[in-house]
Amino acid sequence: MVAFSKTRLLKIGLPVGLLVSGTTHAAGALFDPDVFGASYGGFVRFESAIRTTSDENPFNQAGNPFNNIDVQRNPIGGTPDTVRRPMPIRDNDFNMNIMRGKFDIDLRLGTKLSFRGEVRAIFDFDTYKHHDINSIPGADPAGALHQDVSYFDYRVSGQGGLQSRKAPMSLEWTGEKYMIDLPRFYFDYQDGALLVRAGNQQIAWGQSLFFRVMDVPNGLDLRRHSVLDFVPEEFSDKRVPSPAVRVQYMFGGWEMDGFVQHFRPTIYGNPDTPYNTIASQFTIHDLYGDYDDKANFGIRVRGDVGPVTVQAMATNRYNPDGTFRWTESGVSKSLTGLPGDPTADLMATTAFERDSTGVLSAREWFHYAGLARLDGIEGLNASIAEFPGAQALGAYLVDNEFDAGQELDLFFSSAGGLRGHLAREYHRESVFGLGLGYTFNGEPGSFLDQLIANLEIQYANDRTFTNPSLSREHIVEDEIITSLVLEKYHRFSREFPATYFVFQWMHRTESDIFGRHLSGMGGTADRAAQNARTPDSANYVAVAIQQPSPTLKWRFDFSMLYDTEGAMLLQPAVRWRPGGDWGVEAFFNHIIEDGFTSRTENYNALSTAGWADEFTLRVSYSF
Repeated sequence: MVAFSKTRLLKIGLPVGLLVSGTTHAAGALFDPDVFGASYGGFVRFESAIRTTSDENPFNQAGNPFNNIDVQRNPIGGTPDTVRRPMPIRDNDFNMNIMRGKFDIDLRLGTKLSFRGEVRAIFDFDTYKHHDINSIPGADPAGALHQDVSYFDYRVSGQGGLQSRKAPMSLEWTGEKYMIDLPRFYFDYQDGALLVRAGNQQIAWGQSLFFRVMDVPNGLDLRRHSVLDFVPEEFSDKRVPSPAVRVQYMFGGWEMDGFVQHFRPTIYGNPDTPYNTIASQFTIHDLYGDYDDKANFGIRVRGDVGPVTVQAMATNRYNPDGTFRWTESGVSKSLTGLPGDPTADLMATTAFERDSTGVLSAREWFHYAGLARLDGIEGLNASIAEFPGAQALGAYLVDNEFDAGQELDLFFSSAGGLRGHLAREYHRESVFGLGLGYTFNGEPGSFLDQLIANLEIQYANDRTFTNPSLSREHIVEDEIITSLVLEKYHRFSREFPATYFVFQWMHRTESDIFGRHLSGMGGTADRAAQNARTPDSANYVAVAIQQPSPTLKWRFDFSMLYDTEGAMLLQPAVRWRPGGDWGVEAFFNHIIEDGFTSRTENYNALSTAGWADEFTLRVSYSF
């Protein structure tokens, strides 16, 4: 950080006179020119994620594994045929090439008042080869995000219709290839033991590498590198900032921390962007516009009881992840597209839209149901039972994969492809947490000496989950999430700085690490999730090691996340500080999708990103 004086600020045109107008020089004045000061800093960084396999993202049009292969269809009452998705092949060398910049400024405005601002800017060089909608015969999907690929626009449904409104109440400006936002833009007022922070901010209540147990105030922004960034950075670049008032107060060795915050949701990657995780054959009606006037609030108390550090928290919030369900498409296209077909208005009342960028076969339907941890049979039934328009078109309920496949193939062959339409909604929940921490004192130099153990437990009352059928009847259940974290600095040699070790374990009773209900696990192209032995709980183990070099110019990292259902993420990394203001970071993400159990990859969570083996290089200049 670079410090500069009040005189320097006046010269560069900051309206200091306005800030101090009306104040006095008395102790305790909010704005006091005699103590005014400032510091600033930032960096510019180039980031490149280079693919190390030929696998493409299957959730994108260009990565669909059914592209340009013949797939057998067997429609009921019709003639069996084959279908081929007319999608040009894309072969990507890069998942991401971006330029990122950040500028921070801290202003000391008085003895009790300060301001912190941060401007973040990102530009994507658009080296990722996605599909061209104009090159696909019969493609004209509804929704701006399906017509033109946008890396950063977060669009919700509004009065102008589907995906017509950029996310409201956010201090960000975005386009297809750029993003500028203010993740920190707040005032601090501190008077002794009292600290009040007001403005746009992130609230970090957790420090785990992969797990979020107590860290519940903010959703995550997954538009950039999704969950595949440098693991030791935790979620510092991912938490969605939001206007909030946060109050912290110290008393008798205890800290009370409370907040009231404007609700902002988790932001997923857009369709056909490199790290998209929602199948692009489906159109999302994000209903956040109905919730943009809602607030979250919570309180945390932390202190020591003898040798044990205790913390407890209670929050009432809208779950930022949201849920998904079938919704009316509102698209008036007839089922067949043939002249004289009178079904256009009827189709608009179903959950489907005729388009060649949709699903073309029953096998594709069941394959993607498995990838999304949904149930292919019950998903079909819910799209019929809850929509009279579908029933009027002759759709009927089924109870097995064969009958479902024949019905699906009948409608897919009639339409030449159907896009599903889903609504994203948000639900209020109460979340409570308890944390216990203890530092072991062993023989000096032993591995147990200064070992820190933290146990965290989260209880969510009436948490709402997406039903694997995508029914409007969501799953509502209580959930308990437990984590144990062991961490320690241990010195093996006088020549090297201490090595940092972390071991973490997490147990979840209802959902996987991404919040998907476990009843949707295990589906494949041949079997619906309802006929799979879905797990009763989810368990994850994480390990991380950091070792600096004797000169501190190098740091070597290794991080591992293991899903006990049979998958593993490995991330070796190295940091180099050659001197001056330059820095280089390199890390490799390798995901083992299965091989640890006899079950298919759709039982574990990590296979969702199993295609994303990549080498990431980051080169930065700080000032």
